[in-house]
Amino acid sequence: MRCHGWPLSVMAAVTKGLFILWAVPGQGGRPPLPPTLQQIQALVRHMAEDAQELFDFYKENQGLTINICRSNRPPEWLRGPVPGPGGLRGLRGKMTRMAQALQDITRHQRDLNPPGAEILRRLASTHLKVRGLLSNLEGLFPAPSARPRHQPPPGPTAPTKVFWKKVEGCRILRSYACFMAKLNDQLETGSRRMRWEKRRLHCGSRLPTRS
Repeated sequence: MRCHGWPLSVMAAVTKGLFILWAVPGQGGRPPLPPTLQQIQALVRHMAEDAQELFDFYKENQGLTINICRSNRPPEWLRGPVPGPGGLRGLRGKMTRMAQALQDITRHQRDLNPPGAEILRRLASTHLKVRGLLSNLEGLFPAPSARPRHQPPPGPTAPTKVFWKKVEGCRILRSYACFMAKLNDQLETGSRRMRWEKRRLHCGSRLPTRS
């Protein structure tokens, strides 16, 4: 299958490179160029697909149903996204919390799965994408770096709480998938509106003047 003349495998590799490029420091001590809004939009589109795939896999892997993974009150930091020009700037805090949540889910799954398990690989991949988006946002909206809070590792999970830890992780991943899908739709709508405005202004500038 091809997309706009490019094989989907090539498009996926290019999109993956966008966040990997910003997930690592600049080479030679020089900071990389700030990302464009188009690059962030492409990354968000890729992340929305990845978030849905991770949720589907997690649900099946943990033996949970869609009904028990639903939550009427998603985490406060996964509500939204915030509309308007300041939406992307406010996204940094949400993605920081999501990165922490993925680490918590991963720690719990390490207690239940052998090293190299598929669920651990997928969680690590999604965590890398979230960190990549954070790096993109930091490049687009530079701000003083805050010292990360030190959180002590949690103690061993009691057997009676294992099931509800799975459910909590499933609900967070479902809320994350819904959040990224809405964010992608919001950015796509804004992009189409901007293209329409540019075409309208361009066409208007070419109208003949009346004497």
